[in-house]
Amino acid sequence: MDRIDVAFRGEGSGVAELTWGQRSMLLTMDRERSWLPMGGHQPVAPGTTVADVVGELRYSLERYQSFRTRLRHDEGPLQEVHAGGTLTVEVYETPDPLGFAGEVEHAYRTAEPDLAADWPLRAAVVCRDGRPERLVVIMPHLVTDAVGAGVMVAEATARVATPVTGPQPLELAAWQRSPSGERQSAAAVRHWERHLPSVTPLSPSLTPDPQRFPKARFTSPAMASAVAAVSARTGVDPATILSTAFMMAVGRVTGTDQVAVRHLVSNRFRTGLAEVVSPLAQLGLCVADVSGPLDDALGRVARASLAAHKHAYYNPLQLAELLAGAGTDVTRTVCYNDRRTQRGTTAEPSTADGVFAWVGASTGPTEPLFLHIDDEPGALVLTVDVDTAFLSRADAEAVARTMESIIVAGRG
Repeated sequence: MDRIDVAFRGEGSGVAELTWGQRSMLLTMDRERSWLPMGGHQPVAPGTTVADVVGELRYSLERYQSFRTRLRHDEGPLQEVHAGGTLTVEVYETPDPLGFAGEVEHAYRTAEPDLAADWPLRAAVVCRDGRPERLVVIMPHLVTDAVGAGVMVAEATARVATPVTGPQPLELAAWQRSPSGERQSAAAVRHWERHLPSVTPLSPSLTPDPQRFPKARFTSPAMASAVAAVSARTGVDPATILSTAFMMAVGRVTGTDQVAVRHLVSNRFRTGLAEVVSPLAQLGLCVADVSGPLDDALGRVARASLAAHKHAYYNPLQLAELLAGAGTDVTRTVCYNDRRTQRGTTAEPSTADGVFAWVGASTGPTEPLFLHIDDEPGALVLTVDVDTAFLSRADAEAVARTMESIIVAGRG
């Protein structure tokens, strides 16, 4: 193995409070006992040299403050953005770049970094006969969320030379401390306070499985095509149809019509935040009556979801203060994350039954149930993380299958 020291220097430096997104992510990392690594390994375009790869890494380090940020705990935690520094990139030679890159990724993910002393980026170039074939990049979610990572990759690939769009973390933290930011946070916390009396938390009343936090994958071609059909029939967007069906499924499995769900909200619809490379996603509280058929529930959930998204941008410390004094433990509600990339679902008609499979376990404690939705060609894919002290494996599968059946039945 060789090592290359990549020197970098970018605009902006200083110490500031964490942004709301950074603090939310740090709290999640603490709760889940994980540094929440993101990234992986990807192919390198033919003809690319090691110097080219190093140049791309330097570009990101210099362009985005979040890549030059370390935590400070002396008065904090605080974020400290450095003007420059040196990142050590590992270079490997192997006859099996694909397999070896997987091993490097695993090693990076399992070795927790010191976020106060290390740069938040780990990178390796895997070569065959001196030519780069795979690039391994791993970073904590504290650097950015999935949408921000997509922005970074697109801009680094195109080598965008214009200034970054939207505020960098230091500027964002300053706005959040401003009167405008404080008003936004206060309004969001009032939304949570207003709806807490309607929340019925789940109870950890079950004997958990030996593998307490299992993970499942449910692939449904039928749901993908049915969402498009329901949307065409009702004029309601697929996102609302999916979230309504999820809330109805949770209600049926848990035996309640008044369902509370914490939605993971990207917050990128807010002015100037669409292309920010920093974590922005936070949880919003959505509470709705989901009794009756799908068509009746759609409007109620749409209104509740709009309010939840509007009020999902807040200082986590202010919300924590509210929740600490409340008689309702809102952390014992389910969570929902719609991370589809194709928002207008147009799958070919299908009635194929969904395939449900347990695929492993979460790295640490999870929510009572956390459902993520992704799209792939011809299907919707639900990833289900469950805490079996709250809901059984059978309950988790029932939520996924009930969600599918509600949407399929709603085709009309």
